[in-house]
Amino acid sequence: MKKEEKEKQVAWLQDQFKGVKAVFLMDFKGLTVSEMNTLRSEVRVRGGSLKVMKNTLVRLAYKGTDVECLGPDVFGPRAAVWTHSDDSVPILAKTLVDFAKTHPNLGLVKGELQGQVFESSDLEALAKLPSREELLGRVLGTMLAPISAFVGTLAAVPRSFLTVLKAIEEKKAESAPAEG
Repeated sequence: MKKEEKEKQVAWLQDQFKGVKAVFLMDFKGLTVSEMNTLRSEVRVRGGSLKVMKNTLVRLAYKGTDVECLGPDVFGPRAAVWTHSDDSVPILAKTLVDFAKTHPNLGLVKGELQGQVFESSDLEALAKLPSREELLGRVLGTMLAPISAFVGTLAAVPRSFLTVLKAIEEKKAESAPAEG
């Protein structure tokens, strides 16, 4: 690779890693090309990017970015998955953890989330988090529960009154033919 190409790739990587929400480092030694392509397409569908990169170029690209803290872990066969969307972070973590369970040759090394480095065990905990939409639904349901209960209580008073009136009507209807 010529020096100009290397400089272009470093500049492209630096551009990719600026404003990144999360980066996950993986050891892909032992994965076949078709397995890597499958993982790459799963990551792309979920809003992320996966790239196998030359380690020296990656260490240069990390300098001055939020993911500079991952520099010491870039050695050997490494690939990186990253996203610029907060919504994609738990989905990508779940995708990587699930793929690693079915493909034992994929090693989850480390990750970075908003400036904090985390280990592979933390990645599994991140994967178990519900999506943003599910969390918002839970919060909304919790906020609406007291209102729903209050409306149910208010509606119960007229409903009970109508039930009593209906019972009185039925009782009068039963006693009226017996008298006649």
